Amino acid sequence: MLTKGPVICAAFLWMVAALPGCSAAPPAAGSAAARSTPAAGSAPATAVPSADAALSFTVTGNRPVPPNGSQDTHAQTPTAECDPAAFAADKVLAIKVAGGFTLAGFPVAAGLLTHFLEGKGTEVDYPAGSPIAKQARSSRAFRALNNEVQEAILRQLKAGETQIQLSAAQLPTVAFESKASDLYWGFRGTQGLTVTGTGRRENGRYTGTLSYVIRDSYGFPARDTLLGFGAPMRYLQTVCGAPQHLGGARWFPDTITVTVPFGQLTAHKRGRHRLAAG
Repeated sequence: MLTKGPVICAAFLWMVAALPGCSAAPPAAGSAAARSTPAAGSAPATAVPSADAALSFTVTGNRPVPPNGSQDTHAQTPTAECDPAAFAADKVLAIKVAGGFTLAGFPVAAGLLTHFLEGKGTEVDYPAGSPIAKQARSSRAFRALNNEVQEAILRQLKAGETQIQLSAAQLPTVAFESKASDLYWGFRGTQGLTVTGTGRRENGRYTGTLSYVIRDSYGFPARDTLLGFGAPMRYLQTVCGAPQHLGGARWFPDTITVTVPFGQLTAHKRGRHRLAAG
């Protein structure tokens, strides 16, 4: 939580209130997080109306991260000069915020900001089962996403498809909106999604596994002023960006992988329900 006794002072709370996590804007209205309000719990494996012969199916789908302002580099300001004093002050500010995240119990947010400052630009991946992946799996936003994707898969299964291909339009982006969560300070609005899975229909039931790779770009676009915090970070990313400037920052891709059973849905506003094979 954001309040952890005297460790988190008012100055740090002001500072982190300015941080976007991933600087990308949250998903537009109509994303999975806005369309559904799931609750805790899960339904058993999906029942189908007849116990016919065993049938296997596969699931694939990809919504790539589009080019965006979070990915800007020194190329966006090729003629600007990196001022040594501004560079030093901005880097000190960022290091203090990263340290504040650690003290607040947000290790992923601290790690991502530190990696940004190192300027390597290498991808950071959080595997299924990691603490942040477990947080994502239990979040309201992800449960809404999972419901929507599983229902899209079932529609194709009902139509007789066994090689399920989900379009980008069927893969909503997800926004982590709880400010008391490492997901918010480290990611907030995400920008892409990949889904794979396998399953069977046997003895009248669907069973299987889905794997979600939630994709993002960690960086600071021009439009995010962030109460004074975004502009210094963008300065380190572009005007003083690596590798053109030693010690400069650089955007990078990052992902969270979440694995769930197929057929496991959460409840909607009208109560618990199960996927129907019709």
